[in-house]
Amino acid sequence: MAAVAQQGEQSFFPISEISTYHAKWVIRARVTMKGVQRSFNGRDGKSGQVFNIQLLDESGSEISASFFGAVAEMYFPKIEQGKCYTLTGGSVRIANRQYNRCNHRYEIVFDRNAQVEEVADIAMIEAVKYTFTDLHALQNKTMPFSADLCGVITSVKPVVSFTSKEGKDLTKREITVADDTSTSISIALWGERAKQEDKIFEGNPVICLKGVMVREFNGGRSGSLMEAGAMDMTPKFPEAERVRAWWSQSGASANLTNISSALSSNLEGLMDLKTLSEKTLPCACDLCGVVVSFRPIFSFTSREGKELVKREITIADDSAMSMSVTVWGDRAKQDDKLFEGNPVVLIQGVLVKEWNGGRSGSLLEAGSLTFKPETPEGQKVQQWWSAGGSSQSIGQLSQEGGGGTRGPAANAKPATVAEMRQAAETVGSEVQVFNVPCRLALVQTMKKGETQPLYYLACQEPRAGTTLLCNKRVSEDGFCAACNRLGKNAPRLNLRCRFSDFADSAWLTTFHEPAQGLLKTTAEEIRALETGGGGRDAVETILRQKYFMEPLQVTVRAKMDSYNGELKANITCVDAQPLQRGPHGRAMLKSIREMIGMLSDTGLMGGA
Repeated sequence: MAAVAQQGEQSFFPISEISTYHAKWVIRARVTMKGVQRSFNGRDGKSGQVFNIQLLDESGSEISASFFGAVAEMYFPKIEQGKCYTLTGGSVRIANRQYNRCNHRYEIVFDRNAQVEEVADIAMIEAVKYTFTDLHALQNKTMPFSADLCGVITSVKPVVSFTSKEGKDLTKREITVADDTSTSISIALWGERAKQEDKIFEGNPVICLKGVMVREFNGGRSGSLMEAGAMDMTPKFPEAERVRAWWSQSGASANLTNISSALSSNLEGLMDLKTLSEKTLPCACDLCGVVVSFRPIFSFTSREGKELVKREITIADDSAMSMSVTVWGDRAKQDDKLFEGNPVVLIQGVLVKEWNGGRSGSLLEAGSLTFKPETPEGQKVQQWWSAGGSSQSIGQLSQEGGGGTRGPAANAKPATVAEMRQAAETVGSEVQVFNVPCRLALVQTMKKGETQPLYYLACQEPRAGTTLLCNKRVSEDGFCAACNRLGKNAPRLNLRCRFSDFADSAWLTTFHEPAQGLLKTTAEEIRALETGGGGRDAVETILRQKYFMEPLQVTVRAKMDSYNGELKANITCVDAQPLQRGPHGRAMLKSIREMIGMLSDTGLMGGA
């Protein structure tokens, strides 16, 4: 039985013991973090309010709690960060690690049964509980994630004010923090914290930060102090004393590794595109190749209000592979003549990521672009191009648009469903792509008696520094953990489809673009049907009309992924197009002729 804290006749349940096995409890805790109140649209289309808090009690345990609907409107103005309360009447569920950054296994949801009462301040409960992570350890965590940090401010940038895409006036300041692991990271402060006088940040003070959201940016890892986080400029924790002593003894002259810079921590050096095709993404590297095509410059405004310019070029090298690379700013603005005539370029500091089922690069700000480099690698690529590379069949790592036969599909192996299944079961570290003629047989709408969702709500805000949308899954209230904000969202299809040919069938995960192509229906239309008067029955009627209706060419990608530490083959449909009957018929005739030839050679065919 769980121990309880007592005060007079009142007993309080320890937060450390909160679980789904205990239905009735009263906790007494301090609100250490309080988020903003946000609006959300549920699956039924109805809007509501939500806000989150974190609670800390005398046991030193912390748990995240959410208030939804009418109770959110009732308690948001009453609950204040830093004050103590008794709370009961909430339901307990397993913590959703995508949005919940507390260490507790569970989280609390307060609804109409919630009872919250303010109590006198409890001195035994800390004002803020830090669980520090050293900066070196941040490199090994899966992003995005939240962390508490302690370090020395090594540099500070001026305050910057700008208007967001939603029309909000924002203020931020970037600081760089280092600790005794000789590692540093860039962190953005916002609002009133950013507006503090410059002298507060000068002189290399030690700072403690609670609730820093760390995510990938430009190939490195950067932090952003969340609104509900905490900042202490005069910390007296043992960790702060240790970092302060390190800085005064040797840290000030130490060679620091800045994990916010891809070039300082992740650059893998010069490599050919064939080798790059097998690298785990994202990665940063140097490339040398011939410019085989380029696009006009494109100007746009980022979500931070910055005016940006980019240009996309496609390079190929002597491994007979090509890839699209985006260059920015003044490098993009260079005269078109520089890119004409298939010049050899050396691009140092390219961040490579997965995009649309392929691989695409982006030249980092700290990188460089050199035309006609006088290096051995440049000479080798030029000789290859002049000696026949210009007329050679070149594979493409990058896929353009939402489908078609560009990118991996261009080099896909023709296969039946059975051949694809057999090959996928033995796939190694290299991605395998197959073109499979088949028909849509079924879309999974039920699993173990429960209705399967056909779509999810995805963030539609642009990624920092690009025109590409985030497309990460948002919470029920529309909050995107990757962008760390509430923004626009839209439904994206995520289906389990069964495809069949003349002899076999296979279930494949089918994401948004190919799913819309299969159904000839948009995700918005599916959502409107499901939330309308017809409900799920109307959706399933539409789906049944698509089964076995037309022959398809389905592009299937198979690669080895890790699930909970176990390697498994990940097989997905990355494109689906109507089968081109002419080319497919000719391929079948060719196969028939080959089989007839084999039978003739073995004498198995007799004459009349």
